[in-house]
Amino acid sequence: MKSEPRLRDRIEMLTPPLPWDRPRRLGEAEPLVVLLHGLWRGWRAMEPLARRLRAEGFSTLNIPYPSTRLPVPVLAERVFRVIAQEAAGREIHWITHSLGGIIAREILAGHPEAAPRRLMMLAPPNAGSEIVDWTRRHPALHFLLGPAGRSLGTDGLPVRLPPPPGTVETAVIMGSRSSIPFFRKLLDPENDGIVSAGRGKLDGTLRFKVVNADHTFIQTHPETVRLCLDFLRDGQWPLNSPSD
Repeated sequence: MKSEPRLRDRIEMLTPPLPWDRPRRLGEAEPLVVLLHGLWRGWRAMEPLARRLRAEGFSTLNIPYPSTRLPVPVLAERVFRVIAQEAAGREIHWITHSLGGIIAREILAGHPEAAPRRLMMLAPPNAGSEIVDWTRRHPALHFLLGPAGRSLGTDGLPVRLPPPPGTVETAVIMGSRSSIPFFRKLLDPENDGIVSAGRGKLDGTLRFKVVNADHTFIQTHPETVRLCLDFLRDGQWPLNSPSD
């Protein structure tokens, strides 16, 4: 019985984005946590984590965006408009997964006034993706990434964007469990099946941690959840989880 909620969470997280998806703001408590999903995913990929945050006294704004249809700058403007409308005047934090972290950096580069107090990035390809580089030799796969995904190469947008402003307390959590063996030969030995752990590092990051989680479900890993809660509350890791 204890495994059932986890199974339900995983099924929910794998639900594809739907045309009628809209931002979900739940709760009135301060602060408000903005959640941004990754490539090929929808808002449901972040909802199990959002529920845990609400149970711990946060309110949440879970924002869907068409990750495979538009380039990162256009997606960033769309997400920025939602944040500006739904979070005006509120203390906010952000939690991002994968591509969501690059969109967050794009927003902050163009709209520093939107900066959250704290930014938690889960499995971000901050130094680009070797897998995207590899897909360039396979045009059909490269096309399926969409314009945003195609911009994530090791010489692409992530390495050209500035890090978040120094006023934003930033932490990064990467995974080290690979459930997709096909890509292992393209990645560093420590990877989550999609992103090499070392490629999540970013100048100015206050906290960096690698946990035993895979890329798709890192946001529901128990250690990830604990680290998120502690960092959003006071900018610290728990005492038994020092920064790497």
